[in-house]
Amino acid sequence: MINMDKRYEQTLLLDYYGELLTEKQRAICQMYLLEDWSLGEISEELNISRQGVSDALHRGLELLEKMERQLHMREKLFKVSKEIEKLEQQIEAEAPKEECLMQLQKLKNEIQIRS
Repeated sequence: MINMDKRYEQTLLLDYYGELLTEKQRAICQMYLLEDWSLGEISEELNISRQGVSDALHRGLELLEKMERQLHMREKLFKVSKEIEKLEQQIEAEAPKEECLMQLQKLKNEIQIRS
């Protein structure tokens, strides 16, 4: 069994990169991570061996982690979330408009929004 922090990270990666998995890998990862099914339950539902489920799950999770190492989407999300919090604090503190606009531009640059 994996710990909750690891499961949370894997769930985030599934949200970001799940479409890159095969249909079978995605289904198995969703059942395991999101629906909390055991390997045996997944095996019965999909009519494949428990080892087949384990292999597909392992390959799927490895691919998700590989994509994160290459694209850094989770890292960017956390960075942008912190910047949003800072901007919200500035707005609540009634910071000068220029300061808020600079912070907003920094966020746009981080997520590569062009306006």
